[in-house]
Amino acid sequence: MSSAAGIPVTFFGLFILPDLISTNIYKMELLIEIHKWLAHGLIVTIFGHIGAALFHHFVYKDDTLRRMLPPSSI
Repeated sequence: MSSAAGIPVTFFGLFILPDLISTNIYKMELLIEIHKWLAHGLIVTIFGHIGAALFHHFVYKDDTLRRMLPPSSI
């Protein structure tokens, strides 16, 4: 997205990385839209996994959630 917007990208301020694609407003808008959809998909996936773990814990009453958590010291 930064390359398409014409914004230089640095590596921790040490040096400037080469542009991956040429400056193009249409490509920038397309990449922003793709980035948004992928972010939404990741959020849905995370909440789906949380929901599945809670479902196993409260409905199936198995130890799936307990196995994911660190061992307790109690």
